[in-house]
Amino acid sequence: MEYFAHLELKSRRDLLFAGLLLILLAACGGNGGSTNSGNGGGGGPALGYTYQPPPAIGDGWTVGDAGSQGISVQRLEEMMAAVRRDEYPIIDSIAIASRGALVFDETIRTRLDEKDQWVGNGDLSLHAQFSSSKSIASVLIGIAVDLGNIGSVDVPYLTLFDYPSYDNWDERKNQITLHHVLTMRLGLLWDEWSVPYGDPNNAVVRFFSTHHDYSKGLLDLPVEADPGSKFAYNTIASVSLCQAIQNQGPLTCVDFLNTYLLDPLSITRVAWVGTPTGLPDLGGGLYLSGRDMLKFGQMYMDDGRWNGQQIVSSEWVAASIQPYTELAWTEPETRDWKVDGYGYQWWVSHFERNGQILDSFAARGWGQQTLMVIPELELVIAINSNDYDGRPDAVNQVFGLIGRFILPATN
Repeated sequence: MEYFAHLELKSRRDLLFAGLLLILLAACGGNGGSTNSGNGGGGGPALGYTYQPPPAIGDGWTVGDAGSQGISVQRLEEMMAAVRRDEYPIIDSIAIASRGALVFDETIRTRLDEKDQWVGNGDLSLHAQFSSSKSIASVLIGIAVDLGNIGSVDVPYLTLFDYPSYDNWDERKNQITLHHVLTMRLGLLWDEWSVPYGDPNNAVVRFFSTHHDYSKGLLDLPVEADPGSKFAYNTIASVSLCQAIQNQGPLTCVDFLNTYLLDPLSITRVAWVGTPTGLPDLGGGLYLSGRDMLKFGQMYMDDGRWNGQQIVSSEWVAASIQPYTELAWTEPETRDWKVDGYGYQWWVSHFERNGQILDSFAARGWGQQTLMVIPELELVIAINSNDYDGRPDAVNQVFGLIGRFILPATN
């Protein structure tokens, strides 16, 4: 298929010797460093910005004018003016869909970086998604359940693999279900948040440098708690979902991804980091444009449909965005956006806007990659960023921009 002409797979092990310590961050972060330019041209504080609807390119999107879809053009122009004044230096791209139509799509960054080199990417609009990839892995699992390839989320996870034995055996490993994996409550001894991701002693960094079969390495970990009793964010668990799908056949994980997700969504430009065993890294290795990433949010907005085709069941969508683990996090830099919990590889959250609570859910990844869905407003937002060094204001770079410009732009 033609999009494979744009695809270069690299293994984690290969990348370790080319600065991989940075790519291993699976949660959220940030850094400045890109030169901003709006509307595909040069950029700078003195240059104005005039809104134009995104072009129709035959990729499945209905393209609309922001004003006709209830979005203030003035607010969008003010947003881009602020970006050009370098008030939001980490922002690489912004895409917005309102009421089912693509109304805004701007690639802001003007140069590639070392993350693009990891997959041989030469396209400014194609961007590393990092842990936002996990939400796409969840969609694939939902499709596998819908098809009957996987019986249900209650299936014991070990039954999806065919390893003859496991290290650190504990009978509780038989109690780990797919539901526990999706909600990051496996009960295995794992902590990838206490040590910074750029530190060689980080659990993910050590794991990628010492394991060949990531799924086997995951299931060999010691048991720390009863499955379902403790939330522990686990990138390796997300990576293993692709192996679980492939083991059920008849398709490889790559063919399953293409057949049931990328092709129906008309996504032809994609790249990913591969595992040593040749699987796409769905824990943090996907590269997509903001315009294409937005499709996953719109699909969930429309109860699993894209252009009238049911891609994943509405039941799976509803189940995916339940806060199975209540987290009640408030990002310190964002007073109007709060994390409520974690679903099936989706962050469940809400905005507080003029005393109003707006429920939302999001895919998020290192560097402040953000796919945000706000159902009440029929609004989907995809923002790619480059906060790879951890700016203290990085979260507010993204959510501050949403709260300052995009939410007030909605009627």
